[in-house]
Amino acid sequence: MKELTTKVVVVGSGSAGISAGYELYQNDIPFIMLERGDKVGGAGKFGAHGVFAINSKQQQEKNVKYGYKDAFEGLTSYNHYFVNGELLSRFLKDSGQNIERMKEMGLPVTVEQSEQKAHLHDPLVYHKFNDFKDKMINWDKLPAKFESKGNQVLTETSAIDLDYQDNHLKAVIAEDKDHQKIRINAEKVIFADGGYPGNEEMMRKYYADYDNLLNLSEHKSDGTGIRLCEKLGADSNHTPVLFAHGCAPGQNINPMKRDSSVETLTNLPLLWIDHTGNRFVNEDIVYDFANWANAAHNVGGKYYVIIDQATLDHFKENKVELEDTFERQFCEVGQTPRTDVGPLKNIQSDFDACLETGEVVKADTIEELAEKLGLPVNAFKKSLEEYNQAVKNKKDEVFLKPADELLFTVEKGPFYAIVEHCATLGTLNGVNVDRNCQPVRKDGSPINDLYIVGNNVNGLYSDGYPSYEGIANGFAFVSGWIAAKEARQSL
Repeated sequence: MKELTTKVVVVGSGSAGISAGYELYQNDIPFIMLERGDKVGGAGKFGAHGVFAINSKQQQEKNVKYGYKDAFEGLTSYNHYFVNGELLSRFLKDSGQNIERMKEMGLPVTVEQSEQKAHLHDPLVYHKFNDFKDKMINWDKLPAKFESKGNQVLTETSAIDLDYQDNHLKAVIAEDKDHQKIRINAEKVIFADGGYPGNEEMMRKYYADYDNLLNLSEHKSDGTGIRLCEKLGADSNHTPVLFAHGCAPGQNINPMKRDSSVETLTNLPLLWIDHTGNRFVNEDIVYDFANWANAAHNVGGKYYVIIDQATLDHFKENKVELEDTFERQFCEVGQTPRTDVGPLKNIQSDFDACLETGEVVKADTIEELAEKLGLPVNAFKKSLEEYNQAVKNKKDEVFLKPADELLFTVEKGPFYAIVEHCATLGTLNGVNVDRNCQPVRKDGSPINDLYIVGNNVNGLYSDGYPSYEGIANGFAFVSGWIAAKEARQSL
């Protein structure tokens, strides 16, 4: 077996791992970073648009009053007190300084109002990457910095086991792309490998709606860090938390490309029906990504957007005063988003193409559509009747959708159903930790020499991803920094 020696092994090079590596690099602590993929980065690099923080210099310059008390009490209350208070506290208190660290790393962000329509009047806590493409480029430059001080970044290499004796770490056992094992003698290990969205067995165990989920997460994150900590007695007792974020029709339609009228209509507050044939939410929730996905997760991970031919034709020829919820997501800092949709000249051909893939279902009658979707026809018809009446009255008696969003009835065939899935960016539960990001046993005692961070840990979320934009990515950066500081001080 090939043998290497270092002080710290960092498993993963996403937000948490790259942040941990930067702290070790700055303080001349030798380390080896393992990355399962063929390039550095995880969900924070390839998908995230910003980070949450309080008391940053930028916020202070803008005289933002929202501070520690508001954030701590808000998140504690939001999660019904199912939180690790000490870890939450430490994250929040370090989050402002993390903004300056990210600038030093070449990942600058600017505090600005939240991207999402539902959060336009929230406190100014969201710090958005200045340029998404530059973020990707600068992330890729960090390994060379690390290696300039003699550290190693090993891509296509995974941690598979630990040599742990006499209550201390002796080595991390890794495996490269050729299945050659490597023994890395080390004193500390930081698991920053991003939860378990790439582990089908674990996902099926924890999420009954797994088959309906649109898994947009890093599939290389297979729960290795969680499982290796559990193997040494770490307590992982916690409610499973899906990193649900938005919804989409399927893998054939990429929201990042913004090239399908079908995808556009799923991003609007039209009529939504679940598997029981009923409405299940105020569709205006589409403007809050976390709660939008949580609502879909709550009804089995799948629902249907129902329109008729008249609505489709209207979008083809007219501008509609509804905002596409993804519009703000793809604006660079300072850009002004559109607040209307259309005309969508390609809408008929886009829908026809999706009939072939099954992402859209078409029928001439309501009864036929119900049969094709497997919906109880009486409940479905009743839901349409009630919704059509709400549109005509401009008053939603049940779900309270705003009158200016009650625009389209569903009355005359042919009818269309867009099959919409809860999208997941990962998982947000794993191992219980202390305030230093060390895994703990059931008696609360920490496991020496091990640290686990980011989406691998419990304590920030009770049952779902909260509507505090950028909090998962912000926590990943800060928790990686915390773990590296603690490892450095313990060496």
